[in-house]
Parts: sequence; C-alpha cells; structure tokens
Amino acid sequence: MGFKCGNNKIIDGRPGYHPKDRLRLYLYGYLNRIRTSRLLERECKRNIELIWLMKGLSPCFRTIAGFRSENPLGLKNLFRHFVKMMQGWGLLEGENKAIDGSKFRAVNSKKYNFNEAKIMRQEKYIDEKINEYLQALEQADASDDKLNSILTEKLTKQLLRKDKYAQIKQKLVESGVDQISTTDPDARSMILHGSVIEVAYNVQTVVDSAHKLIVHYEPTNTNDRKALFAAALTTKEILNKDSIIVLADKGYHNAEQLNHCKQENIITYVSAQEIPRNNPVSTELYYGEKFVYHANEDVYICHKGEQLKTNGREYAKKYKNNITKVKHYKTKACRACLVKSLCTNIPLGRLIERSEYAPAVEENNKRIINEKERYLQRQCIIEHVFDTIKRQWGFEHILLKGLKKNSGEFGLIYFTYNFRRVMNIFGFQELKKRLERLISTILRLLSTMNHDRNLKIFIPVMNHSTFNAFNYCII
Repeated sequence: MGFKCGNNKIIDGRPGYHPKDRLRLYLYGYLNRIRTSRLLERECKRNIELIWLMKGLSPCFRTIAGFRSENPLGLKNLFRHFVKMMQGWGLLEGENKAIDGSKFRAVNSKKYNFNEAKIMRQEKYIDEKINEYLQALEQADASDDKLNSILTEKLTKQLLRKDKYAQIKQKLVESGVDQISTTDPDARSMILHGSVIEVAYNVQTVVDSAHKLIVHYEPTNTNDRKALFAAALTTKEILNKDSIIVLADKGYHNAEQLNHCKQENIITYVSAQEIPRNNPVSTELYYGEKFVYHANEDVYICHKGEQLKTNGREYAKKYKNNITKVKHYKTKACRACLVKSLCTNIPLGRLIERSEYAPAVEENNKRIINEKERYLQRQCIIEHVFDTIKRQWGFEHILLKGLKKNSGEFGLIYFTYNFRRVMNIFGFQELKKRLERLISTILRLLSTMNHDRNLKIFIPVMNHSTFNAFNYCII
C-alpha cells in the first residue's frame, strides 16, 4: 500500500527525500497542471507556494521522476482511498454508472510501431534499393573508387536495415500479437477519432451519475469490445453493491460480456451495433431481428406465421479466437414459400442462428428501446470528464512507459479530477473539516489497537494552502 523509499542500505551522502514530500510535490503539480519532473524541479526553486510547501527542499528531476515511475501501486491506492472517502460522504449514490474508454497518446511514435503489412512494405522497398545498388555497382567503372565506396556504403546501410526489420518480424511472430512497438512495448496503434491513428493507451473509466465523480479506471491497450464486464464488476465490488446499472456506447456491445454482466446482477444499457447488410437478400421485412422468438416453445415465428424449429443440437461457431455455442432454427415450409426470394437465397430455406448469449442481448436491447431517456444520460455523465482532463488541462498524452507505470500516473490524474470536484461541491472549508474529523476518527481507532510501526497506513493531513489542501503521510 505504501510508497517505496529506496533500499535500506547504509550509504554516505545526503539522506533520501521522504515519500510524503515527493507525493506532496506531485499533488501540487497535477493540481496546477505541472506534470514533468523538470518543470517541477524548476518550480521548487522559483515558486513561493512550492518553496513553502516543500520546506525549502529542491529535489532534482531524476529523484522526482523516479518516485512516480517506481510507485504505480501506491499512486493507484491513493485514488482508491479517496474514492472510499467520497462514498463515505455520500457522493457516489448515483443511480447510474457510465463506462467509456478514452485514448491517451503513448511515448511511442507511429514511426516505431510495426505490423506485418508495414514490415512487408519496408522489406519490399529495401529489396528494391539493394537490387538498384547492386546493378549500379556492376555498371560502375572498377577504377572509380569514390563511386564504388559510396554505393557500397549505401548497400551496407540497406542490408543493416533489412536485418533490423527481420528481427522485428521475428519478435512480432514470437509475441503472437498483430503489432509491436519498439519504444513502449505495451503501447498499441489505435484510432483516436475519425481517421486519426496514434500509438496510444485506452483508459477504461467509470463515472458515477450523482456528481460526475470517477469511481474506477484501468489503462488497457485494447479496444472497448471486451472491457465492459471487468470494469463493471470491479466498480460493483468497490462500491460493495448487490447490483449496479451501467451505461455504455455501442463499442461495448458484446454478447459474451453482456451475459457475464447479467450473471453478476449488473444491469446493462449498451447501445446495439448496426448489423452490416452486404447482401440484398434478405430484404428489410425479413431481417433476422424481425423474426419473433417464443421462449416457451423454443421457436421463431417468421413474417408469414411459420414456425422455425431447432433439432436441439448446439454447434460451435468460431470467430477469431472465440467459440460460441449456437442453435439452428429452420422450417420445411420455406421450400414452397412464395416470398422465399425476398427472405433467403439458401436452397433449403431460411436458417436462424441463436447464440447461447441471446437472452442477455435481447434483455439489454429491450431496455435500450423502452428506457431511451436513461441511456441518453451516458454522454452527460462521462464525456465532460475526458473533455476537462484532455482539453482544459492538456493531459492528452502520458509520460511513462508500460501499463503498470501508467496505471500510477492515471491515479494521479484522476485523483486530481475527483479532488477538485469534491472541493467545488463542499467548498474548501467544509472539505477541510470533513478530513480533520476523519483524521481524528482514524487516530482514535489506532490508539485502541496494537499498532505495528512498520505497517504503512495512509492518513490524510491538511495544510493551509487552498492549492495544496490534501497530503498523504506514511506513518
């Protein structure tokens, strides 16, 4: 739970900076939109508030940067503890929880992100250049040493590039993923918006509807398609609720995820994705969703009133690495149906597939249709969180490498967001009183326990600056 303070070896030189001082520095920095270690180092020497707050201490940028990169778990715990405080103050009692992901640019340019197609293009270009230089060497005058030297140098350069791409290709094959980043291995190429593609992380975020406060987050390097259940279940556990209502956009509409949520008593309102219609048959009147399913009889009824029945067998339907069990529904009446050409082009008649996850999908889609007003609250709850952090504060990119380290930085970012909102809700003086009462309660509890001094416990401590009103000490 605590922050690392270096090893316990006895060495000569200056004593290490206490973790509470470096944490205090970072909280001040993020509250005032100063994130980089070099800027924080400079502010320690010129900013009167920070000189007072740090008691004249002025750590170098490496010391400052090391604290953030070495303590991702402690920084995430800082966020989690404040969430529990907010819940205790009744600020997370909203009926709905909105889930969404937002892309933050990684410390890895597109130039150093590779997939199979990109590697093949580069290898093709290199082979063309190698052939070009070999031909030039054959045609060059053997006595022209200067020209031969230039061509040989260029040829050697291309051969080295070819070897480099061969190594990257080998790593790509061994990793089993579809792309690889050489600067930050965890980063992935993603669509930010429209046709804009960047190497980034996708941060899953859950926001409560009561005061638009962030309850949970998780940095990922995948899209939203399989992120719904994990985010919703963790939120349910954090809030210690028997059931929660979650709202999410169509990027989260995944039958398996919806089914998992149903099993854990998580009520979903996830917008359905549009079904691609590449074949003119069937026509709109005979789309699959127009067939009515009757659960008691386990049959589908078509537009003409015919029953499509199943033989009861389950078939494995594979999509990429996923296997889903489905049942097939059909009827012999299709063969003599007068509108068969509008419904299907399969000679034996129309075939309807029903997934094992269909009940959860149908319940979710029905809620979306019947309670559209509730679903429309999603944007109002969560979108402005990203707008505030990315547009107003300028935190559009991340500073660290790897999922683990960036989990810590987002703990700082999201803690800062929540702290500012809570201070706006209560006002500074009321928030200060609440924290002081909490401190007194914790100290009374500690006084009744056999307290181990080596046990690290976070206790919030107030100081007198409105910009630096929250500080964590380690006992």
